[in-house]
Amino acid sequence: MSMKEFARENVTRLEPYIPGFQPNPEDQVLKLNANENAYPPSPQVLEALRSHITGDLRLYPNAKSVGLRQKVAEVYGVNENQVFCANGSDEIISIIFRTFVPAGESVQFTYPTYTYYKTQADIYDVPYRYLETGDDFLVDMAAYLEQPTHLSFVSNPNSPTGTLVSRDNIEECLQKYPGLLVVDEAYIDFGGVAESAIPLINKYPNLLVLRTFSKSFALCGMRVGYAFGQPHLIETLDKTKDSYNIAYLNQIAAIAALDDYDYMLAHARQISEDRNWFGEELAKIGFTLLPSVGNYVFVQHPKMAAETVYQQLLERKILVRFFKQRRVAEYIRISIGTHAEMERVLGAIKEILA
Repeated sequence: MSMKEFARENVTRLEPYIPGFQPNPEDQVLKLNANENAYPPSPQVLEALRSHITGDLRLYPNAKSVGLRQKVAEVYGVNENQVFCANGSDEIISIIFRTFVPAGESVQFTYPTYTYYKTQADIYDVPYRYLETGDDFLVDMAAYLEQPTHLSFVSNPNSPTGTLVSRDNIEECLQKYPGLLVVDEAYIDFGGVAESAIPLINKYPNLLVLRTFSKSFALCGMRVGYAFGQPHLIETLDKTKDSYNIAYLNQIAAIAALDDYDYMLAHARQISEDRNWFGEELAKIGFTLLPSVGNYVFVQHPKMAAETVYQQLLERKILVRFFKQRRVAEYIRISIGTHAEMERVLGAIKEILA
């Protein structure tokens, strides 16, 4: 018996999710390939972590992250029973698949979008359907209604393109959509918060809104995600989550980050301003850009292949994201660093095109 025969058949043929490449620190590469925050987390987070490294680490963390849920509810103006927390929003996506998709049902999401949705569909052996975007890559919510599935995902702003769907368009879809609609707002603090779907949760029992502490709160390393929905959805997610799914210090870090919410907003605003400036500068030298409201831009140049730009930047120790899949292989995604870092990237790109 070969070792692969121990695995389920769908896992054997699975193409795993591939995160952004993690270079060795000693390589001294400017890392702009994983949409990590350009700035460190709030000093309050670091102080909270230092003050909680005690003998209490021998104890299990609060199983439902009650303190964190209470803080999230307070900051976002919802009820505690409308909040779910987990080990990153990726874990929430996984829990959604194992909780809400009956045998024989399917899921849909746009193309292109965050590829982790497809990965989870493959892991749980759930059939999926792509909703193709047009040449402008804009997400059309009406497409979700053409052949409604039991579960649908909307990345908003979309990854990797950065395009945004308005809350009005999401609500128009919810008024007719019969399944569970998951709106993933991982990047919304960088310019799209006015269109957040969180205010819709009281009206629609089939809506879940995902958020993460990884991006705007600069806590990729702590792995904390949270979701909003009506109590019946939150209670169901609680039934299928792992027992102690968020480590004690991770909960402490997330609460402290929310305590310094203004710090997050200030840096998200700075990143948005630098994204807009950088995009304008790229447009001046012939790049085509999509209208991004994430902490990244998705760009192409008519005179140089995306993979060539990627390789040329890498030779200059600047790491951006190149995707090999259809359509997106024509573009590179560049995370927004500090203003000084983006000036360095712009200078390198001009040198490459010269």
